[in-house]
Amino acid sequence: MSAIDGYIGDLDARLRGSAAAKTDLLTEARDGLVDAAEAYREGGVDEAEAERRAVADFGPVAVIARDYQAELALRGDIGTLWKVIVGIPLIHVSWELARIWTYGDWSRSGKSNPEWYMSVIELFGVLVIVPPLIGVVALFGARRLGRRLDSVRLGLVTRWTVGAAASTNLLALLLLTVGTAALDPSRMNVSLACNVLAAGWAAFSLWLLAPAFRSRRLLAA
Repeated sequence: MSAIDGYIGDLDARLRGSAAAKTDLLTEARDGLVDAAEAYREGGVDEAEAERRAVADFGPVAVIARDYQAELALRGDIGTLWKVIVGIPLIHVSWELARIWTYGDWSRSGKSNPEWYMSVIELFGVLVIVPPLIGVVALFGARRLGRRLDSVRLGLVTRWTVGAAASTNLLALLLLTVGTAALDPSRMNVSLACNVLAAGWAAFSLWLLAPAFRSRRLLAA
């Protein structure tokens, strides 16, 4: 095995994240090493020594792996923010449309909503739009901060925004669920379509939290 192959293999083993993103980074690293080795060979150095020098110039694999892992985590966080921006409004609108088509207006239940429950609905309406707004601001901020911060420090910012967006979304869902169950448990069973979408929303909310915690563990490794 050549020095470059061994280095890339060691780097690959240390990285965790999207397969496509990993492939991009490793290909970029290999291309850089090959170009550096070629330059040494053109200077009269034999192939084996040229690769060893190229690897030494590239840097210790542990240091490079940490930088690359931060880049992978950052790309994952950016992807999660896009899912927040698109996914939450899409599920919310889908649930409301399903409720209108399969159940109709809430007034058909013949029960008036108490004041405290109207406050819950209003608060839910505010909280549910916060995560997409956080996502939009975070993506815009990442573009601006990307010119000033390295991937490690920028990753800290995006991970906190991902966690904030996901937590706010989960809080909104829990607030509405608990409030509705306390008012009238029968409202939890609006229709099959609504139930499926609600379960999907809950699963999506929990899934959104995973990347933030996973990214922190990987960077700490």
